[in-house]
Amino acid sequence: MNGHDHCLEHISDNESPVQFLTSGAGSKAWRGDVKGLNREGVNFFYDGQGFMSVQLTPTHVEIEFYDVFGKVLHKWSRSKQLLHTVI
Repeated sequence: MNGHDHCLEHISDNESPVQFLTSGAGSKAWRGDVKGLNREGVNFFYDGQGFMSVQLTPTHVEIEFYDVFGKVLHKWSRSKQLLHTVI
């Protein structure tokens, strides 16, 4: 997770489980001033103002991106089972 690009982004790679999450749209936004954007791997991109919420548990992550009015623009979540060791 990072927070500087003046936008909201969710980027991933088909060959990696890593998710890139950007929430940097709290003040200045690009708003249409993005030229030549490479859309490969881009799951979500918003160049207006907004914010991201994160909910984490040991087995679940839920990310939501919102515009400045609180409207949900994009959601992403993943779950996994915990592995238990029997001694």
